Amino acid sequence: MSKLFASLPANTQGRDFVVGDVHGCFTELRQLLETVVFDGSRDRLLSVGDLVDRGPESAAVLEWLAYPWFYAVRGNHEQMALEFDLADTDSCERYLHNGGGWFICRPEEEKQRYREAFSAMPLAMEVACEHGLVGLLHADCPGDNWNALRDKLKGWQDESLLSEEDRKWRYELIWSRERAKGGERQPVVGVVMLCVGHTPRQEVRQVDNVHYLDTGGVYGRKLTLLPLDTLEPVSVPVPDKGYGYKVIES
Repeated sequence: MSKLFASLPANTQGRDFVVGDVHGCFTELRQLLETVVFDGSRDRLLSVGDLVDRGPESAAVLEWLAYPWFYAVRGNHEQMALEFDLADTDSCERYLHNGGGWFICRPEEEKQRYREAFSAMPLAMEVACEHGLVGLLHADCPGDNWNALRDKLKGWQDESLLSEEDRKWRYELIWSRERAKGGERQPVVGVVMLCVGHTPRQEVRQVDNVHYLDTGGVYGRKLTLLPLDTLEPVSVPVPDKGYGYKVIES
């Protein structure tokens, strides 16, 4: 199977948790794990992406990605790091505006270590749980069909060789806010629920069978975990990191 799609078996020994966009707020993520008494020998932590940028601890992402109990899909901020080119003024300004200064200023050999880690992150992940098959990706499922998404990603072996059409399809997967903004979509077939981030909300919100887990932590709101057994969100407040207030959709 392509490294761009990951499939996890049911966790028969412990619990699974899904966390919304972390954006460098790893201190608060540790607080969340303490709150739920996370046990790394049995439990697993799953991420919907955007582990980096804006928050003060983005550089710690390599430590987190190395934990054997941590599984993360790639978000648009990891993708921006992969696509960043210092020689491209537009690329540099766009990434700097989106909180990529921590990455831009690093020596090239350090940048390469982060690029290798980010390129190894799958674009989508599925995990079996007591409720059925749960999907995870960053923004939305193109075509609202998980089975088609799985088949598509299985066929991608080298992202540098993607066609223009496939690049647009990948863009929707990690950038789309159509459903979040009220666009006409359908429930995603092939999974009982899809967990995403990308669009900050005041609270975890469900649209169709898509659960939005980004509760605006880096903007001085809160960071949220969704346990896949109880489906009852757990949050901790996050102090204002200096990025100001961003409109949080209700």
